[in-house]
Amino acid sequence: MKTLILLLPILFLGNTFQTVPEKKLSTKVYDWNALKIEKTNSGERRQILEGKTNALDYLEIHVTTLDPGNAPHASHVHTDIEELIIVKEGKIEQNIKGVKKILGPGSVILALPGDDHGIQNAGDTQASYYIIRWKANSQVDKNGTKQNGGSAFYDWEKIAFQTTSKGGKRQIMDRETSLLSNLEMHVTTLNEGVTSHAEHVHSNEEIILIIKGEAEESIAGTPHRMGPGSLVLLTDEVPHGIRNAGKGQCEYFAFKWVK
Repeated sequence: MKTLILLLPILFLGNTFQTVPEKKLSTKVYDWNALKIEKTNSGERRQILEGKTNALDYLEIHVTTLDPGNAPHASHVHTDIEELIIVKEGKIEQNIKGVKKILGPGSVILALPGDDHGIQNAGDTQASYYIIRWKANSQVDKNGTKQNGGSAFYDWEKIAFQTTSKGGKRQIMDRETSLLSNLEMHVTTLNEGVTSHAEHVHSNEEIILIIKGEAEESIAGTPHRMGPGSLVLLTDEVPHGIRNAGKGQCEYFAFKWVK
């Protein structure tokens, strides 16, 4: 009985901490080279951010690196979280509801609530990928999601490249999800010395993820140099613009969402 009495306050405290709102995230650049590396049983982990935004009740981003043949955990199901996976390097095998695909760098996976999914390294070298997870205060809409494609694989090798006057573009998705009325995601390629656009403001929150070359993100008049792997979260309608600041082409993911 004494043991039970001692445990009750601890359990109550744990539940209390789980209900405390996460910190509010603001516009920030996350330099790949400054990310802390944490060793794991299956490889490495780099934590990038965790908190809430104006549009999302919860947003968490980290990078997992898997040694050959390893998986971070068994397949699992989220009831109220959507998960976006972006392959950074190596090859991974992604399983969603029993459908397995091997995907390489640049490929994207969208895993929606209720769908069993798991991932493992499918190559003979290390594989790294971004995990981007979010919650919104909207109700999970499974029927609407099925009509718009449900959980999905976006294989980099099969995404058409559209040449533009500034370089090129690959459209990844522009669709409804279980929790968002719209999720738009594309990859921009900029030729050397080219500015994508001058500083501008929009109401949508946005993430920019550099995958090739060097870019300069201007935020409220302050330039930020970003290399491969670096990421910026843009929120609170802050003025921002981006240009190619290195030699050769640069490439980056850009994605925005609407509840």
